[in-house]
Amino acid sequence: MMFIDVVSNPTAGIEFNSFQKGNNYLNRIRLFILAKKIGKMKTSDIQAQSQISIFQDIDFTETIHSLKHNGIYQNLNLPEPIIQEIRDLALTNTCHEPNNPQFSFNVSEKEEVMRQTGKLLVRGIYNKTIVSCPAIKKLETDSTLLAIAATYLNAEPIHQDTQLWWSFAVESTLYERRQEAQRFYQATNNPRSLTFYFYLTDVDLCSNPHVCVLESHRKKKLASRFLYKDHSLREISQYYGYPNITSICGKAGFGFVEDGRCFRKKSSPSSSDRLTLELKFTAKPRSI
Repeated sequence: MMFIDVVSNPTAGIEFNSFQKGNNYLNRIRLFILAKKIGKMKTSDIQAQSQISIFQDIDFTETIHSLKHNGIYQNLNLPEPIIQEIRDLALTNTCHEPNNPQFSFNVSEKEEVMRQTGKLLVRGIYNKTIVSCPAIKKLETDSTLLAIAATYLNAEPIHQDTQLWWSFAVESTLYERRQEAQRFYQATNNPRSLTFYFYLTDVDLCSNPHVCVLESHRKKKLASRFLYKDHSLREISQYYGYPNITSICGKAGFGFVEDGRCFRKKSSPSSSDRLTLELKFTAKPRSI
């Protein structure tokens, strides 16, 4: 699902009519001009980031407009070889609990581990060594993703973090699910932060889809600008409108990019485990 708006291009002179189906030479020129305008990046960095992008069908102008207006853009799709490489990596290596790196387990043995230990496994995160695989590194330096980040942040993008993690289906009561569905939060108030998400498994409404509140990156109550706290469904729907609460579903390989200031919802899958890759970029601080 895509959101198209008619907000004027806010990127102050940085014009990219399209990245789609352009040849490699033109893409290299565009990225070089972009880098010169917004950051004066090192030549080696420009060359490294001027690779052929795996995203060949992206409407660049629409992407930036949608990010500015909605806080999110949904039309980034990974090719099958990349999906398979990352998924195979996840299935053949151990992950660990978020706050307990010493407690590692293989996803295929999850049920047996829970039976033996009595632990309820809700999430499984892979360490930095695992997420340094060639396929993920290729995404971290993909020219289209970097250009989206650079234009939206209006600065040289700095890769801050990469996470590959499972969200496991768990049994819970109706009361627990209703309580969980009430909690909306924002990851940051930093206006210079952008995160790319990619599903590595099929995600439907029973698989804990990412839930984003459209336009919540630019419309906030005063208290929400300074306080980090959960908000109820009632509070969010009254302020932003229920139609702006969007569940993002998609097949394996489906991706989207989101402003870190958007409100999103915490929830756990009810029937299917979800594997997600997350790439976070921030703006390089401007020198004084």
